[in-house]
Amino acid sequence: MTICTLASSSSGNCTVVSHGRTHLLIDAGISLRRIKDGLRRVGLTPDDLAGVLITHDHSDHIGGVKMLVKYHKTLIFSSFGAGYGIYRAMPEADPFMNCFEIGAEFDLGGIKVQSFRTPHDASESVGYKLQAGGKSLSYVTDLGHVTDEVISSASGSEMAIIESNHDRDMLRRGPYPQFLKMRILSAHGHLSNCDSGRFATKLAQTGTRYLLLAHLSRENNTPGLALKTVGNALKGGGISIGHNVELDAAPPSTPSRTYEL
Repeated sequence: MTICTLASSSSGNCTVVSHGRTHLLIDAGISLRRIKDGLRRVGLTPDDLAGVLITHDHSDHIGGVKMLVKYHKTLIFSSFGAGYGIYRAMPEADPFMNCFEIGAEFDLGGIKVQSFRTPHDASESVGYKLQAGGKSLSYVTDLGHVTDEVISSASGSEMAIIESNHDRDMLRRGPYPQFLKMRILSAHGHLSNCDSGRFATKLAQTGTRYLLLAHLSRENNTPGLALKTVGNALKGGGISIGHNVELDAAPPSTPSRTYEL
């Protein structure tokens, strides 16, 4: 299994996952041009995609769906709640939608897909665990807190892409209006660096070897601060960075390196 984030921020999210000849996107929250550019970097085109797994229906996760279905007839997979949100935003996507009950497992070209509920202010927001070739990836962003369901679903993955959205002090002192600060800090908002550190430690203790911090806020966080906070939490939990686990932060608007599991 190979994994590469094409974009990861509040401005747009998109990740490509491949196993053999099967290629999937997790979210398509950037323009079709940027999706094409990112896929080209890993030797692919949109026509190579078996589908797009949508986490939820906010624009920074579905912004590229309309053009993908229009020009490439790409299949879209989402929970029923997120699917309805996509349909309301772009009815023309309906013929390409494949909706599932949260918790359902299905196979896409040899990649086993399992969804699980995430607490976010969107309709039926989900995370994903993908398994193929004896390896597994958990993708968990856009959640206000880490639930028992999230921990049990993501545990044991060789790699985890997890949210580390904001530093609480930066957010509180920052320029956002108060209502937006409260939304982000809420139990259905976004995960702070401190919460991400505790989550990362639990995953590493179950055998996760690669941790990629994602969906970092450009206004309320920095990669250095996120890595320091999460790294300190890992060390406090007895996890040696570089020995037990590899820790990195996904670039906001350019592709990450390609991870091979």
